[in-house]
Amino acid sequence: MNHSPKFRSPYHTTGADLAAALGMKPRAKQEVHVLTKRYGGGMGERITVLVDGEYYDVRQRTLDALNMGQTPADLELEPADPEDDFNDDYEGK
Repeated sequence: MNHSPKFRSPYHTTGADLAAALGMKPRAKQEVHVLTKRYGGGMGERITVLVDGEYYDVRQRTLDALNMGQTPADLELEPADPEDDFNDDYEGK
């Protein structure tokens, strides 16, 4: 059989790298650590992440944006306190 060689692009960039280059905005060098994922309730999935020493409660789409290099400031995220769980607000303890 005659197989043609697989086409390989000389450009090894992702869409996020290309968008950052076109916008003249460098991607942030940050590590995003997923700490917890909570499911259920009327709000859907809630993910607690650690970025640059701050905790944030986010959803999957925001987590994807953080992993692509957007900073919490770009996304206008408010830091969260992981010790302040929503169950602590329940007054029927």
